[in-house]
Amino acid sequence: MTTTEQTPDAQPKKDRFISPRSLIFSLLGILFIAGTAKFHDTVLQGTYMIGHQIPPGPFFYFFLVGLGWNGFWNLLDRLLKKEHRLADRLALSARELAFVIIMTLVACWAPTSGLYRYFHTQIMMPWYFLPNHQNWELHGLLTEYLRPELFPSPWPGDPMALSTPAYEEVYRGFFTGMARGTETLSILELPLRAWIKPMLIWGPILTMFVFVMISTQFLVHRQWASHEQLAYPIAQVTGQFARMTTPHHGVPDIFRNRLFWWGVIPVFLLLLIDYLAKWYPESLPAMQEFLPNLKGWNLPLHTHMPIIKKAINYWSLSGATIYFTFIGIAYFVSSEIALTVGLSQVLLAIFTILFYQTTGSLMQGQTMEAMRGGAYMGFMLILLYTGRSYYLAVFARALRLKIRRKAKAGEEDSAAEELAAPDEVSVLAARTLIVTFIAFVCILSWICQSWLIALLFSLILFMLYTVFSRIVCETGIPFLQPAWTPGTLLVSLLGPAAIGPHALTFLNWGGNSIFVQDPREALIAYVGTGAKIAEDHKINLKKVFGWICAAALLAMVIGWFAAAWSTYNYNPMNDSWASNNPPVTGLDQTARHFMDMKAAGTFETSLESGPLARLQLIAGNAIHTHFFFYGLLAVMAVSLIRFRFAKFPIHPILFLIWGSYPAGCAAASFFFGWFIKVLVVRFGGGGVYQRCKPLFVGIIAGEILLIGLTIIVDFAYYLIVGSPSPNRVWYMPG
Repeated sequence: MTTTEQTPDAQPKKDRFISPRSLIFSLLGILFIAGTAKFHDTVLQGTYMIGHQIPPGPFFYFFLVGLGWNGFWNLLDRLLKKEHRLADRLALSARELAFVIIMTLVACWAPTSGLYRYFHTQIMMPWYFLPNHQNWELHGLLTEYLRPELFPSPWPGDPMALSTPAYEEVYRGFFTGMARGTETLSILELPLRAWIKPMLIWGPILTMFVFVMISTQFLVHRQWASHEQLAYPIAQVTGQFARMTTPHHGVPDIFRNRLFWWGVIPVFLLLLIDYLAKWYPESLPAMQEFLPNLKGWNLPLHTHMPIIKKAINYWSLSGATIYFTFIGIAYFVSSEIALTVGLSQVLLAIFTILFYQTTGSLMQGQTMEAMRGGAYMGFMLILLYTGRSYYLAVFARALRLKIRRKAKAGEEDSAAEELAAPDEVSVLAARTLIVTFIAFVCILSWICQSWLIALLFSLILFMLYTVFSRIVCETGIPFLQPAWTPGTLLVSLLGPAAIGPHALTFLNWGGNSIFVQDPREALIAYVGTGAKIAEDHKINLKKVFGWICAAALLAMVIGWFAAAWSTYNYNPMNDSWASNNPPVTGLDQTARHFMDMKAAGTFETSLESGPLARLQLIAGNAIHTHFFFYGLLAVMAVSLIRFRFAKFPIHPILFLIWGSYPAGCAAASFFFGWFIKVLVVRFGGGGVYQRCKPLFVGIIAGEILLIGLTIIVDFAYYLIVGSPSPNRVWYMPG
């Protein structure tokens, strides 16, 4: 049987995924995404340019490439009556389209919340707020406990530097913006030379972070995709826009499916009317007027049942917004996951109300953060246990060790060796992970001045992102946040004195805010989706590994310059959250910890002791520590129940997401998606369920296409008028 006969998606052997046209469209996608870093926040004042794990901007681009570019050449062939002549020469094949999608998705992590929404402001804005925070100056947080090399020159910690022209240009220009009306400075006119020295530190550690995330995802890919058979809902949906059953280059099959358009057109037109009503309120009614309960409703349960106010996120019970994208994704995930997400807020309310009635006090947000941190740890242990044989084999081969797995009863030796044998990309990923993780820890040790805390922080960061990616790959939740940070968890478990003043300051200022402030656009999750799309389209994963690394690094470089251009020209204040909260919150927490340590008499001892000697000062928060282990045990208990009873309806993801803002946004939509799926399977069976998938891909596409259209309108309005659009819409949570 030939390769083409084995699967409808297979292409002729001469059909390569790397070609001049696929590279050009990939580069255009990366430039489109990374080149607008911070522009949508600082200039357009907030759009959905990237937006979560199903990004509207790139999604719109996939439509233009798959339907526009390929459709044009196919139409031209028909008009000229040339059977696939121009299409096969100029249009993109299925594998080339998949490659373009993968490269563009990977580029999404750097421009916004994944990195550059916070990076420049986190380094610069503390100096802006310093004069109004006497406690920072009192303790010398910025001047004594953070390395001067981390900041652009001239270092503001030197009083003499504040009166120099260089300070006015580098720092004051950043705070106020250097553009004059519509006249902006070019990238060459900005004071970027001052950033050379700090970027010699930040550049390598961010590069190591990129390699650690990519290699981690490729390391676990075979275990998750083949051995555990995860659903990869986002890959299922996104991959449809490259899938073709014909060996000829044409329009992807999804665009030829009528059910797809039955999903796209109603949702798109409905939201389009609502969007146009914002521009022409006297001519068109808004959705809230003609369909007031379709997208959102409010049931004031807390006024009739005041006890509900004692629950965290009680607003999600009293009101909800329906997101078509979330409903569509819920159709592609397992029923127990969709039901668990759908009931998460109800179960959270029951838990926190019982806690209140038992203890007489409200459940605090930091307590829930510690519990989620423990849940992540428990889930990571489950993942390691489940894939222990495979991971052991991968690292053994990566380190050139010989391990032979014993055959089970009735199993041939060759079969046992085949199951344990890792593939080449997994071995490459393991070797890359070992080298880059060590390098990451070494650089971080110098920055935070404690090798032990650097190691612990790196391990927890690695754990957080691995579990985060697992949630996305298994559940497909488009909008997701861990809602806890490694630095805060370390402080809760060890206490500030055991961490040390220097490491504590860095963790609260940079460790949390730069690496994991808001990973709704997480590199590792995009890589997971991309790897699955590549595998489904028979693309060599070892080659894709290298190309993904190149795309991520290119996006990081382009995004850095784009973010610097936007913030220096327009100042970062339009993104009020990124400019005002993370730069202040972490340092405020550090100042409070310093005061507590000085009051307890442990500050000097902590300052003068080495990393290991500080361990005798461990004094973590007892309540947070208890709930950390409660979360860990809850995940492991539910996982063990599911191992024993396959039909148990609650998934351990409950403890990973509850109490977080994204879970409150997603719950109602996932519940409706679960209910629709149950009806389809119950009355139509598995065949109808499979045939209806294009309909739900269309429902997702309809909402995201409308958001993509608003992005184009926002950019066009600014280019024509010179000011941000007065009509901003929020059709997705953020």
